Amino acid sequence: MRRGRALVLSFIAAFPLLASPASAQSDYKKSYISDMKAFVDHAQANYPFFDLKDIRKEWKATSKRLEKAAKKCKNDADFMNLVFEGVACLRDAHMYVTETKVEMPKREPSYYSGVSFMPATDDRVVIMFPPSGKGASLKTGQVVLTINGDDPREFLEKRAEETWEKGGSFSSPQRALFFEYRYGLAGESGEKFKLVCLDGKKKKTYKLSARSEKSGWPHTYNLPSDLKQVGKSFYYSKLESGVGFMYLRRVDSSVPEGMKEALAAMPDVKGWIVDMRGNSGGGYGSDLTNQIKAIADAELPVAVIIDAGCISAGETLARDFVNIAEARIFGSVSAGSSSSKQNWTFPSGVATIKFSTRGRSGLDGKKIEFNGITPHEITEVVPEEAMAGENSSLKRAEEYLLQR
Repeated sequence: MRRGRALVLSFIAAFPLLASPASAQSDYKKSYISDMKAFVDHAQANYPFFDLKDIRKEWKATSKRLEKAAKKCKNDADFMNLVFEGVACLRDAHMYVTETKVEMPKREPSYYSGVSFMPATDDRVVIMFPPSGKGASLKTGQVVLTINGDDPREFLEKRAEETWEKGGSFSSPQRALFFEYRYGLAGESGEKFKLVCLDGKKKKTYKLSARSEKSGWPHTYNLPSDLKQVGKSFYYSKLESGVGFMYLRRVDSSVPEGMKEALAAMPDVKGWIVDMRGNSGGGYGSDLTNQIKAIADAELPVAVIIDAGCISAGETLARDFVNIAEARIFGSVSAGSSSSKQNWTFPSGVATIKFSTRGRSGLDGKKIEFNGITPHEITEVVPEEAMAGENSSLKRAEEYLLQR
């Protein structure tokens, strides 16, 4: 069995669906066959990213297997297992089951060590957030020398490559790598890991285990402490240098409202840093683009910070800051997940799936899907700065604006 199929089936096994009544099995069997054929045909005709993600051959083999397996389905659980396998093959963060006719129990928890990492300069890896318990003495910015005896970058990149190969909800390899860093050392409950880190000039060994339940994920470190919040997702302040700072956790109605307030409250700033690392997407319209135009009309320089945690509407917003306000982007490549979507329902009505139908353009004529937005300047953490309570990408963006 391919590892991808094994992963999906093991995931679904934790969510048993309610079986159909035995008296209806013959009718259901016919609908499973026709439903799966409709699903495969719809994806084949309408999914826009087969070639971009180089998965056409894999999809051809997977879809044949799914249609054959649908003939052996005995209940809705069997059928939905196959559907989720097909969805995982397409590797699309915007593709998921939105409705089903069967009740789905809560997901079984998955675990990690509680520590999060960040890539750092000179091919290093540093601690982003330390875990509780035995690893509590770890500090933000502390350099990791080895993970289970291996080079930390090689260890995390290998795991990310395996995750991408398996298929799932990541639209790009950089998004898969991002979560290997953020959910550092994920595994079976109680699985053990060994870190060797620098503690000053000495090496220190930390033994950790995967006991923290995955719930949310760290998305910031060492941000300004005096941020004013507007609504759910917008924060702003003025740095000591006179540069304005905005942090956007999500793209929602609070962002244009907050941006308008920030511009009015701080008309004398030397420029604006717009931090969208970890931005979870959302949506926006002319009310927000008008605020970007207001920055451009004031001839204020803009620096945007992104990473692979910045997804969907966050990515198109980063693009619009460049196109409208001539922003310069810092950080790392964004999530690569931005598309127009539509709902598609199986002929029997057993479930509805959200499908990507068209990719959105980014910068330099490239689609955002899979490619992401590439910063003008790739910035990584400087360990000494992080240990001192500074934010390296924010510092590089601030330096750029002051030079302007």
